Formats: sequence, C-alpha cells, structure tokens
Amino acid sequence: MQRFFVSFLVVILFFICGSGQGLPPKGFGDWSVDEAVNVLNKSPWARQLTFTRVVGGIGSGIFGEKEIYSTFFVRFLSARPIREALVRLQQIQHGYDAMDPAARLAFDGSAARLLNFDPEQWIVVTVNFRSNDPDTERNVKQFLQNQSFETIRNRVHLSTLRFPQLQISAYYPPQGDSIGAKFVFPRQVDSAPVVTADDKSVTFQLDPAGIESDLIVDFALSPMKINGELVW
Repeated sequence: MQRFFVSFLVVILFFICGSGQGLPPKGFGDWSVDEAVNVLNKSPWARQLTFTRVVGGIGSGIFGEKEIYSTFFVRFLSARPIREALVRLQQIQHGYDAMDPAARLAFDGSAARLLNFDPEQWIVVTVNFRSNDPDTERNVKQFLQNQSFETIRNRVHLSTLRFPQLQISAYYPPQGDSIGAKFVFPRQVDSAPVVTADDKSVTFQLDPAGIESDLIVDFALSPMKINGELVW
C-alpha cells in the first residue's frame, strides 16, 4: 500500500512554498513569512506530500471528473528550527516587530513554552492535513482528533537501523493550535540511543483507519546536522 502524511498550519502554509533545504542565514526573529514557511515545509525536518486522485463528478473535466488532492505534512517538532518557524509566524501574525518592549516581553513569555521545549528525552513528530475534498479532510481530521494513546499506539512507529518499529510513548490529538497531532517517541530504549552515527535515515509510519492508504515518510539524518550536531 501507498503511505501518506500530514500537517496543516494555516491556509498560508499550504499555498506558500519556500526554496532550498537549508536554514535562512540569520536569526529566526528576522525571518520573513516565506522563510519561516520554507523551514516548515521544505527543510530537512519537514516533509510535504501531496497525493491526487480523479473522481467522477459534475462541473470539472471533459467527462465531469474532478481531481482530489490530499496533502499531508510531517514535521519534527522536537527540532528547534521547526519551533522557531512556528514562533516566527506567530510573531508576524501579531505584529511583534512593531510592539513596544512591554508587549514584546509578554509575547515572549507566552511563546517560551513552545520555543524552549527541551527535547533531550523525547522525539516529537507532528502530523497535519489539507484536502480540497471536504469529506476527505473531515475524515482524516476526525481520525486524528478521536485517537488516544491506546487506540493509536499500534498504528504508528518510527524506524531506525537499531529499532525498526519504535512505538510511541505518548499521543496528543490536535488542539486547535495549528501544530497538529503530536506523536512522542523516546530517544533511548533501555539506555540505548534510538539513533547512532551509523544511521542514515529515520522513517515515520502511520496506519490511519478509514483511509485507503497507509502513511510513510523517510527523513535523511545528515541534512539535520547543525554545526556537526544532529538536531531533531
């Protein structure tokens, strides 16, 4: 079976595409909207996959057919660049650059929990979704919203060289915060690191009930290094 994947931020994230795989050569507080979206959609810590299918219908195509797209986004929230991009978009949305010092201080306090999350013990992957078919979009979002740790634990895993089916430690459904569903994996199992220097990639896989295809995404690890250190 084919395999999909998710992540919907705001409508703007779906339509704006960045260029290139690297980080902008400046602090995240100076990123433009395009640069922040590029980190969220096109950086080594993010994947954006679109699947299309043609269905019969009225009002589209010579024979009434219509093209349906399903776009899945997958991101490593535990990677600081992804969190910086999310915070930067929040800054731009709220006019952070024009705020007075007191307002900036208040904003920084509210954003600190996301920005300063300590990923030392956990790997956090987020999944979100967009589709031009309301039924498909509703089904996928309802699936993610209605899951609990117990119901989804055997449907999702992270694969590395030493741990081909690493299960989650926690699951958090979408909270309306534009981040999406959160899948939490351990960084160590019985004191053994999930990823070692021999690993070239990691794979995130999800088997969502009610959707015709499984979801799978591969991430190369080498591009995730910053100053020689793996950041994920």
